[in-house]
Amino acid sequence: MAGPLFFVAHLVSSAIQLFMTIYSIITLSDIECDYINAQECCKRLNQFVLPEMVLHTFFSTLFLFTGNWILLALNLPLIAWHIVRYQKVSKGRLGVYDPTEIHNRANLRQFQREVYAKLGFHLIMFFLYIYNLVVALVTMGDS
Repeated sequence: MAGPLFFVAHLVSSAIQLFMTIYSIITLSDIECDYINAQECCKRLNQFVLPEMVLHTFFSTLFLFTGNWILLALNLPLIAWHIVRYQKVSKGRLGVYDPTEIHNRANLRQFQREVYAKLGFHLIMFFLYIYNLVVALVTMGDS
């Protein structure tokens, strides 16, 4: 089982991912209300796609090495979704978010649903990491 420092690192990672997700929600809300143009919106959103994917995948693979199989299994669907989403980017597009597609109301709603789903996932995982941190601290104090 992993120690408290391990879960503190995961809490920090989760907090960073929550920040990126909330930033994406705000940016998508701005494009919906026409406060920013499509190119600026996509530039802002695409700068976080790869770092978020790498951060989430790296910290999830640490569960593999420490034997936290349940937490790894909970993180695998989002890793798979990140990989599939990143592979769907066709040549010639600027990234996952493309200025020519983001103004389409259906695409914008889909992007918003995806970001809200990620927000829910990251919130749940944040509290699971807090729970595991408390359990690790209690078990460390008992030994």
